[in-house]
Amino acid sequence: MTAIYVRQSVNKKDSISIESQIEKCLRETQGEYKIYQDKGFSAKTINRPGFLKMMEDVEQKKIDKIVVYRLDRFSRSITDFSKIWDILSQYHVDFISVNEKFDTASPMGRAMLHIIMIFAQLERETIAERVKDNYYMRAKNGAWAGGPAPFGFSIEKKMMSNKKVSCLVPNQYIFLIEKIFQIYAQKDASLGSVAKEINKISNQRKWDTVSISRILHNPVYVKCDNAIYEYYCGKHYIMSQPKEAFTGVQGGMIIGKYTENEKYFLLSSHKGILSSKLFLQCQHKLEKNNQIKNTGKGKYTFLSGFLKCGICGYSLKVVCSKGKRYFVCSGRTNYYIQHKTDYVCLDAIEKAFEEETEKLFSSIENDFIKNNTEIIKIEKKIHHLIEALAEGNAVSKKYIYDEIEALEQKKNLIQKHTNEATTKYHFSDMNDNQKKKMTKQLLEKIFVFSDKAEFYWKI
Repeated sequence: MTAIYVRQSVNKKDSISIESQIEKCLRETQGEYKIYQDKGFSAKTINRPGFLKMMEDVEQKKIDKIVVYRLDRFSRSITDFSKIWDILSQYHVDFISVNEKFDTASPMGRAMLHIIMIFAQLERETIAERVKDNYYMRAKNGAWAGGPAPFGFSIEKKMMSNKKVSCLVPNQYIFLIEKIFQIYAQKDASLGSVAKEINKISNQRKWDTVSISRILHNPVYVKCDNAIYEYYCGKHYIMSQPKEAFTGVQGGMIIGKYTENEKYFLLSSHKGILSSKLFLQCQHKLEKNNQIKNTGKGKYTFLSGFLKCGICGYSLKVVCSKGKRYFVCSGRTNYYIQHKTDYVCLDAIEKAFEEETEKLFSSIENDFIKNNTEIIKIEKKIHHLIEALAEGNAVSKKYIYDEIEALEQKKNLIQKHTNEATTKYHFSDMNDNQKKKMTKQLLEKIFVFSDKAEFYWKI
């Protein structure tokens, strides 16, 4: 059977449609065929449903030829294609590209295939580099580089250097931005208290500590002056404009990959709304918070990170006061969802988890006993075969040697699995770090209610 593979990532006027690809491929097809297609998928990876189904049929020996309109419909990665080509060669599947006019049934076709793949990957990498450069140049010229506008701004088209470009303009919610910075700058304010105050003022969206923190870190709101220049220089950002350009009027932007060598700070065309003094005051306070923040290691229970409120579904944090452990619901603290906070005792949850885990370990130990019994049986068989070697002739000896080798391989395989599964599994004897690692392997989450806890396991 011949497989026709067609792909289109997006609908464009200058791109060939799925239907047109099929039509052109059918001209190169004789006899029985099946169409495999992926619409809305890029060729950068092979994780495409139609493609994977086709390769599955290749491995089941249902396909002897693949026809594509053009090679880049199939793959744009040399690494991926080389792996695919190994599979096609293994199952003797020919490959035909209609547009490039080659057939891998011939040596010249196979050579052409590899040459074209090199250029296909070069084209993809060149396009990616060009997109990245254009993104950076738009931002360097003051335009909004792309993506949704930050909260408090909208995107409008404006003329810049005789071109219409996207720019940020303040909208009706910009007053909330000033309010957020002003509240957080107060001595006793926290991210949670700011979220609580803003939720009282605005019902436009639900505010939590994450969304507040994201806004406080964003330089798009600040009037960039020399103090801002010095601050981001100290943070090892690459400053795309000289210090003289930081006149205290324009807002800032951070773009690029967040690696040590590619953090760019640029001036935008829009005007900032916050003084550098207020903005930097908040930055220094945020940095202090980062130094003392919870590292998420689960100080009070090995179940930290897995506990969810059975009422609202948000995470439960465990805190300790006067030797007693309490649940704190993030749905109440971050989103101010009102509900009762009665939960089943944490001690009872830990005990139930340990009991279930011990049952699991008990089954592993039973497997260990079974495996050891099997190994003993195999060793007895090997012993009897070795005794039989003394009485055997040349033909029977060869058979006995083969049988001993097969039994040794089976014994080694069982021993390997047994060794992997029989590390000392007594949960109550483990230290906190071992318990946390084991919990991460076994547990998905726990929903905690006032009268029960529901465990969701990974196994």
